Amino acid sequence: MLRFPVMTVSFLWDDRPGRNVAHIAAHGMSKALWEEVYHRAVRRMSDKDDASVMVAEGRARGRAYRIIYAIDEDHVIPLSILPITGFPIERRGLR
Repeated sequence: MLRFPVMTVSFLWDDRPGRNVAHIAAHGMSKALWEEVYHRAVRRMSDKDDASVMVAEGRARGRAYRIIYAIDEDHVIPLSILPITGFPIERRGLR
C-alpha cells in the first residue's frame, strides 16, 4: 500500500477587531467551519485578479462555501495559510 505524507497546515487566525476572524464571522462563518471548507475543498484556483490570493470552494454542513486565502511564503513547513474571507454560495457555484 502506497502512503503519501500529509501536509501539516497552520492557519494564521487573528482575533483582533477588524481582522480575519471578525471578517469571516460577519459572513456567518466560524474558524472551525472555515477550516472544514478548506480541507473539503473540491475546487482550488488562483484569484483572477490577484495571483497571490487563492480561492477554494467546498461543501460543509450541507452548504456550499467559497473561501479566500493567501499562503504565507515565509513558512513552508508547516504550510501556513492566512484566511482572508469566506461566505456561503449558491449551489451552482460548485463545479
